[in-house]
Amino acid sequence: MIGSEDFWRTEADAPLLNRNADFVKQENAQEMIARARKLVDLVESGAGTDVSIELVPDCGDEGARRIFVLDAERTFKDPKHREQMVSVLQSLWPELQDYHQGLGFLVAFLLLYLPPEDVAKVAIGLHRHYVPGYFKSAPAAYVRDARVYQKLMHKFFPEIATSIEDLTCPEAYVSKWFIGMNVHVLTFEAMMMFLEAFLEKKDTFLFQFGLALLKNVQPDLVATKDVSKTLAVLRLDQSLYPNTKQAEGSDEPGSFFTRIVEDAIDFDLGDADIEKLREQALEEMRLEEEKRKEREKQLGLDSDDEIVFSDEEDE
Repeated sequence: MIGSEDFWRTEADAPLLNRNADFVKQENAQEMIARARKLVDLVESGAGTDVSIELVPDCGDEGARRIFVLDAERTFKDPKHREQMVSVLQSLWPELQDYHQGLGFLVAFLLLYLPPEDVAKVAIGLHRHYVPGYFKSAPAAYVRDARVYQKLMHKFFPEIATSIEDLTCPEAYVSKWFIGMNVHVLTFEAMMMFLEAFLEKKDTFLFQFGLALLKNVQPDLVATKDVSKTLAVLRLDQSLYPNTKQAEGSDEPGSFFTRIVEDAIDFDLGDADIEKLREQALEEMRLEEEKRKEREKQLGLDSDDEIVFSDEEDE
C-alpha cells in the first residue's frame, strides 16, 4: 500500500498510522517494503518449511465476513484497501475457523508493506508455528501464556508484580503485545524491530518483551494505584507515551520505544522453564474450569459453545 501515491492521499490520517511518527514516508516506501519482505523469509526460516496459503474469494461464513468487513471499515478509508484486508482475513478463516481482532490489527499493519498473499503467509505461519491458538476469540493458549508472563513477573519484578496483581489480571493487557503484536502500542520503527526479533526468536521473545516493557515503565507503575492508569501504562497509551518520548539518557525522539525492544532482545530469562510454567498454568486453568462447571451445574446453567467474536474497543 505505501508504495502507491493513492495511499498517502487517502490514508494519511488513518488511525493505523497514529504510531508512524514519520518513520514510513512516501519517499522511503520502497526501502521499507524491501525490509518488510524479509519478514516472510524469517517466518519460513522459523517454521523450517515453506509456508503456503491461497487467497480465497469467499470464506463461506457470512457472520465471519461481516466482522471482517466492519474491522476493515474501521481501519482503512479506501474501499480497495478494505477489500485487501477482508481478502486476507477470509483466506485465513478456513484454517483458523475463528477470529480475534488482534489478528486484524496485525494483518492491517503488514498490508502497509506487503501484498495480500505475503501477509496471509506471515499470518498463517504465526498460527501454525509461532503462537498456535492465539487468534481465537477466546484463546486458551493466550490465557495460558498471559499467566506464564505473570509468573515471570513475580520472578524478575516481584514488588511490581504484586502491585499490578492487586489491580488487574494479565489477560486484561497482555493481549496488546501477544495477540495484537504491539500494533497501536509501539511506534512503527520499534514495531518493525519487534517483528524481526520475534520471528527470529519465536514465542519466548514475547515474554522477554513483556518483561523489558515492565522494566522501562516501572517508575510510572510505582507512581499509581489507579486501575485505569495502570492499564494505560502497560498498554503504552499514546496520551502517556507520545511518539517522541525519549528513553532515559537519550535525546533521540522515540528512543523510549526502541529501547524497550533492544532491552527485550537482551533480556535473559535465566533458568526460567517456559514449558514447565505453561504446564502449571494449564493445570490452574483446568481446576478453575472444573470449579466453574460445578457452579453452573449447581445453578442449573448450560455452557454456551457458540463462537463469540472479539469485541475489543476500536483503536
